[in-house]
Amino acid sequence: MSRHRKHQPSPLYRLRHETPMKLIDLYRRKSFVFSIEVFPAKTAEGMETLKQTLGTFAKFRPDYFSVTYGAGGGTRENTHALATHLQNKLGIETMAHLTCVSHTGQEIEVVLRQLEKSGIENVMALRGDPPQGSTEFRRPENAYNYACELVAAIQKRGGFGIGAAGYPEGHIENPDQDADRHFLVGKINAGADFIATQFFLDNSFFLRWRDQLAADGVSVPLVPGLLVPTSLKQLTRMADFCGISIPNKLRIQLETHHTDPEAMKQIGLEHTSRQLENLLREGIPGIHLYALNKLATVQHLAPLLPYSSKNLLAPCAA
Repeated sequence: MSRHRKHQPSPLYRLRHETPMKLIDLYRRKSFVFSIEVFPAKTAEGMETLKQTLGTFAKFRPDYFSVTYGAGGGTRENTHALATHLQNKLGIETMAHLTCVSHTGQEIEVVLRQLEKSGIENVMALRGDPPQGSTEFRRPENAYNYACELVAAIQKRGGFGIGAAGYPEGHIENPDQDADRHFLVGKINAGADFIATQFFLDNSFFLRWRDQLAADGVSVPLVPGLLVPTSLKQLTRMADFCGISIPNKLRIQLETHHTDPEAMKQIGLEHTSRQLENLLREGIPGIHLYALNKLATVQHLAPLLPYSSKNLLAPCAA
């Protein structure tokens, strides 16, 4: 028998990486939580490439990953596969998105059981969008109509931490911000543990929304979502789809350099860096980074986060 003792993970590492936890426990325990949202590739080859990329993401020590669920449940199997890889192979807590549109209550239960078997204990409960190419919902019988109904059902069932979405500029289908905040409070009352927002490009929308919710008595973590704009065409499409305002200065800068991809990327990174620095001064509980599977985004922003070598858990200890 070898006299060399095999290295074992430290107790702190096991707590952080091997024991599934509800994400609300992270927000309660840490002063700042860094999460990265990614989406599954459509092909097997693409998934393998993505897994390699996300292995590099993991070196920046996100507290958790979030994996999206395609419109109408179009990426259901790949969402589960990627979330399972991140949770069990990379050892980083992972939240799987779950949309109720196009699914019956029984189908939702099947998905939840699959996640449970894979050791995933957190879901982002969303209504979801119509399937690609469709502008209308075709809800099956016994389907949930709204995210708050899905949140309530998961909460009643038990076993999962629950995140929900917030819209600092109002939902694209409900521009009345007072009414939209009312719906958000409904999701919180139904059992949502925390709120991650849709991305925004002007911090004033988030800060005003946050303060209004605080005045309404909301105390769950309100986590700002950030996205680095690297293409005017892509940004305009996403902003129109989501109802997001593009600041004039940013629009002019991107228009001026629309033929120079590298210049546009740098403009976007600098804009988001300024957003982040301002939000950190405002005492946010964390950020939810819409990385769009781009390593450069994480590489640029991660060093700006309030981490130090003391905050990072060693991968193993003797």
